Amino acid sequence: MFRFVLVNILMLVVLVFFTQNSLIFYIEQRFHSSFGLDELLKGSAFSKGAEIFRAFGVFVDTSANVIFENNSQSADTAVFKSDKQNNSDVNISGEPFDDNITINIRASAQISDENASADTAIIEQSPGDKIVLKQGDSVLITGDSMMQYIGMIASQNYPKLGLKVLDLSKQSTGLLYKKSHNWAQVIKDTLAQNKDIKLLVMLIGANDPWGRSINGKFYELNSSEWREFYARRVDEIYKIAKASNVKVLWLSLPCMQKTDYAKKIELLNEIYKSVSEKNGQFFINTSEYLCQNDNFLTHLNIDGKRSKIRQDDGIHISKIGSQILADEILKRIEIE
Repeated sequence: MFRFVLVNILMLVVLVFFTQNSLIFYIEQRFHSSFGLDELLKGSAFSKGAEIFRAFGVFVDTSANVIFENNSQSADTAVFKSDKQNNSDVNISGEPFDDNITINIRASAQISDENASADTAIIEQSPGDKIVLKQGDSVLITGDSMMQYIGMIASQNYPKLGLKVLDLSKQSTGLLYKKSHNWAQVIKDTLAQNKDIKLLVMLIGANDPWGRSINGKFYELNSSEWREFYARRVDEIYKIAKASNVKVLWLSLPCMQKTDYAKKIELLNEIYKSVSEKNGQFFINTSEYLCQNDNFLTHLNIDGKRSKIRQDDGIHISKIGSQILADEILKRIEIE
């Protein structure tokens, strides 16, 4: 009995050693406080386990990209396994709340409960103003799991037209929290190290529509404090890009299957669009290509074929849907 208890205790210690960040993330999401655990472990020998676990995750992500590139399937048949998202993937940043920026964001949007026909044909959209790039310029792809397959397709196809692609998209990331993955810092460092990047493309937010603690007080998603906080997070990306003379093309999240989640996503999209317009940059409403009147679709008729454009989870985008958006991004670019 003693040996059994000892083995279980050792297994628990090993589990906590490697997954301590995820446990702290869960505690913060559940109780809106880390109770000082992150500061206690920071810099300690125990924190090495988290570093090893993170390095392993990077290795897995890199290997997945290689497998994708070496085993690309037909766009008419391939269906990718979706990345499961949950609220424990994010963490409180502890960043002070300030009132330096105020953006008029609509608190909520009405989403229909009725699904449209699954066989609606794609409607051609006017690309609008062009993003002028030169041969040899680089495009930086950033975002969460919603962007990953788009990034992979862009990495395969854009170089054929003379554009380089740096795909940094990473699942289970967002802008709401910075401890697990600080996109602002990642983008800033990447632009500093790659002067040939002239366009930043972002699709993110699937992990972000949740309330959070701001300056020690919890705010719900639809509160003005939350919206202004998140708008500043988005605006920060634009300021970083502007400092490096890099254009920004922001993609909205597409419509979602579940009504409650769809309403939350629509609020995020209002913020993305508003901040993009404020900065005079480029924006794509992805629902125009993957949905019908903002209603969720699973399939579209493409060249006479019924093609699956969304994943079975009602959130993620299939390879065919990702190809549609990768092509639409390219339509917005004019290569000199």
